[in-house]
Parts: sequence; structure tokens; C-alpha cells
Amino acid sequence: MTSLARHFISSLLLGSLFLQSVSAMAEDSSTKTFSADDINKATILFEMKGSNTIGESLAPGLAEEFLKAEGAIRTGVVETHAVEKTVLGLFPDGTLKAVDIKAHGSSTGFKALAAEDTDIAMSSRRIKEKEREQMRKLYGDLKSVESELTIAVDGLAVIVHPQLAINTLDTETLARIFAGDIRNWQEIGGPDQKISLFARDDNSGTFDTFKSLVLSRHNVKLSEYAKRYESSGELSNMVFNTPGAIGFIGLSYVNQTKPLALSESGVALSFKPNLFTVSTEDYVLSRRLYMYYPANNENPHARRFMQFVQQDQAQTVVEETGLISLKVNDATIRFNRNYPPRYLNMITDSKRLSITFHFDEGTDQLDNKAKLDIQRLVNYVNEHQLEDLFLFGFSYESGNEENDKDDSKRLARIIANELEIAGVKPFYVQGYGSKGAIASNSTENGRNKNRRVEVWVGR
Repeated sequence: MTSLARHFISSLLLGSLFLQSVSAMAEDSSTKTFSADDINKATILFEMKGSNTIGESLAPGLAEEFLKAEGAIRTGVVETHAVEKTVLGLFPDGTLKAVDIKAHGSSTGFKALAAEDTDIAMSSRRIKEKEREQMRKLYGDLKSVESELTIAVDGLAVIVHPQLAINTLDTETLARIFAGDIRNWQEIGGPDQKISLFARDDNSGTFDTFKSLVLSRHNVKLSEYAKRYESSGELSNMVFNTPGAIGFIGLSYVNQTKPLALSESGVALSFKPNLFTVSTEDYVLSRRLYMYYPANNENPHARRFMQFVQQDQAQTVVEETGLISLKVNDATIRFNRNYPPRYLNMITDSKRLSITFHFDEGTDQLDNKAKLDIQRLVNYVNEHQLEDLFLFGFSYESGNEENDKDDSKRLARIIANELEIAGVKPFYVQGYGSKGAIASNSTENGRNKNRRVEVWVGR
């Protein structure tokens, strides 16, 4: 063998070894997990603080997907506390970038915003008026469409031990249970078994929602004997492992427990929480999950993240974490409600879409979710080449049937006009007054839920 040939073969071998080395390094890079030490080496792009319902699984999942969209070749989550996580991404140039998440409850997110100690507040309830006014000078209106974003819909599930022979409750009975007025399941037709109460802590948006929709609604307070938890997952596990237990939790944390069907007191129809009843917000304890990003915040990474979470790629993450995404879907529905005969005839061969349009309290202005839902609906109609689009408006019961019908027609026409501006003309638009109530008309929240526009399509 000539020296030239030996040199050529040697070069090939060295090249092969080099490629194997690079390949091994790449494989190691893609499988190696991050550690707490890596956090100190990383550049924190932005911070999110607030809701545990969002922060436990959804926010880390969204942050990982965002870092991948930004070019990360490897991502991972490092838990630094029971409800605190840092999401890390390794980029091709060897740099580490991160998103910091602290999920101690919705109220803590707004407190952090007020202290200018976070970029984004995560909340499983809408911002309160006192919080909004407190930060108006600092950030402008945090209820504006530029600052308030619905990222998913969740059902606040009431869960019991899976062997408990109770399947349905109304909100008044539920309130009496959690107030400690009803202490044995036998009192409401169940087994002779002591009731054990489990609840989220005071910082939790989940508790705030339950307090608003159930406890305060019926003028009671949570029993002092209820055991309180910061973690959603831990509460769910305790209900599963405690015979006679009852608790409330975000829908994605039902796990092995049994969710109950619920109805408003005085409303005949009960709903069990599932993808469709929560998505349409017909389920009595459905709620929206929010992120608040001040419009005057100049952090470009946080701004891009807020745009990213509205996209299908991010909404797939929402679905994977067990929450309800903002994607449009349909279902064949059969309702045995006191609807007008004309309405029932219209829906006989139709499917209802998961978008339901709602309005800001007591106004004809679309709420922020509805404003974005217009374009989602337009995209869905165009993608599926739908022609028979029906809009059915409903109002709350004011005591004047004629006014209620006029109100419901006006709401349906408002949505029709918005769709027509966007290039979609509905086939049929009608209002049905206050028939078909899904919530109590005696509360502001109930009236707002009843005042809505449903979307149906012909099959």
C-alpha cells in the first residue's frame, strides 16, 4: 500500500470518528436532562406568576413549545419548588434561555403585576375591579383586548370518591355541603357516611371561582373543617384516597375521582363537565383561564409568547394537558329544554359549534374572547366550506317577554354583522328571548351566561 493510499484511508477513518463523535454529542444533547445548575447559566426571557391551575402543567408546556418555536434544540422543565418551575431551552449556539414560572395562585399574579415583579399574570378568574383600578395608572386598562387574553376554558369539577353513590347536585345543596350544614351523605339520599371536605387555598383562582359561583351565591362561607391545598394534583389524590370525600378542582385534575353533574338552583337542566359543555360554557362551573400582559410592557419575548399561545400549535398543548382549547369543534346535541318549537325544529338536523358568543356585562359589546372568536369562526367556516350557518340569540329574563326577544335578536344580529364584515354571511339569524336558560337569572354572572349567541351548522 502506497503512502498516499494509507493517508487517504487514515483520513477516512478520522472523518468517520469525527462524525461519530458529533453524532454522539448531538444525541447526548437531545437526551440530557437539565439541572438546577443550568438555571444559573440561563438568560431568563420572561416571568409568569399566578394561577396554579395554569402554572402546574399548562404554562410549562406552552413555554417549552414556545422555546422550540424560537429555535431551541432541546427543552426541559426544572422544578425548584412544589409550585415553581423553570423551563429551559438549549439553542444551537450553545446558549441557555429560560422562562420562569411561579404558580402560587391567581391573586399572587396580580400582586406581582402591581409590584412590577412579573411580565405575565396567570389567572383562573377575571381580574377584579379593584385590581384593575389599582393598576390603571401603571398599565392602562388590563381588561382591554390588548392586555387580557383567554388562553383556554376550564371546568371547575366537583369531585367525589369514585365509589360514592351520588351523581348529581344543584349549587344550593353543594353550598350547604361545603358550609358544613350537610355533614353526612345520608341527608341528601346517599349512604350513611361522613362527608370529608377538601378545598383549594385562599390564593387560588379555583377557590375564588368556587366562592363566587357557589358559596357567596348562596350566602355561606367555607367550613372551617375543610382541608386546604395549594396544589391541584394533591387535592385530587386526597379525594381519591378518602371514602366520603368531596372537593373541587380544575377539570384537568379529575384523574381517578368521579365528577358530578351540576345544575343551578331553580334550573332544571344539569350538565356533567366534558369537552363540549365546558367549551360552550353551558356547564354551570365553566370558567376561562387568562393571561394578563400589560400593553405597555416592552419585553419582546413575552409579547411574542402572548401571540404564540393563540395559535393552533399552542392550543394543541392546551388539549394535551387536559384543558379545553379555543379550537372550534362540533357536536350533535339533543336538548329537552323549554325552547320555542321553531328553535327545536331548526336544530333537529344540525350540529352546534363549540363557540358561544358572550358580551361584556350589561352591554352590547363583545367580550375579549368573543372578539377573537369571530376570526376563529370565520377560519373554521372557510376551512370546512360551510354554507348553512345559524345564529341563535338568547337573553336573560327581565320580566318583559317582548323586550327579551328584541334583546336576543339584537345580539344575534351584532354577531352576524361582525361575521359579514369578515366575509362570512350567516344563513339564518334569529332571537328566542329568555327561553333556554342555562343559569340563574338572579345573579349577574347567571344573566351574563344566559345572554349569549349560539352557533349551529346544517349537517
